[in-house]
Amino acid sequence: MLDRIRDNARAAALLAEVFDFDIARLDPVEPVRLASGDELSAIAGDASGGTFFLCGKGPVLYAGSEGSAGIVAADVAGVVRLVVGVPTWQDVVSYAGDLDAMRVAFESSYAELTEEEPELDRFRSEVVAELGLAQPAAGELLAALNVCLTELSPEYVLLNEEGGAYEPL
Repeated sequence: MLDRIRDNARAAALLAEVFDFDIARLDPVEPVRLASGDELSAIAGDASGGTFFLCGKGPVLYAGSEGSAGIVAADVAGVVRLVVGVPTWQDVVSYAGDLDAMRVAFESSYAELTEEEPELDRFRSEVVAELGLAQPAAGELLAALNVCLTELSPEYVLLNEEGGAYEPL
């Protein structure tokens, strides 16, 4: 998936500029590692200073610039589908464990975002087409995010340089 993005300038630009998933920004705010010692590779960053990491060959962990982290997708294709299908995903993570609350938060934040960016749905369709992705409904993406945050995240503890653990997202 990362190679497809790198090979498609239009998709890479839309992901970076519209969906805040920039594969050119790979420098985390600070040196980090997984408590398990498993491999951790930066794959993208966002405008707030957060970093998306691939954990080994498996899930994708997001580390915010303010010291919180959690698994947000099962794999790289999943995180791309998430940022495109639920571009306000960061507004819903605090409701993990309550899928209905996550949906309500998404609907509200998405309505605000589309007021600011009325062409968002067109950009979403363009990225999906450019990358040949199947785009599940927002409800499916929210359910998958909920599972990642509540069931997978506890297994992936992110530590800073001094060994302090990041807070859950």
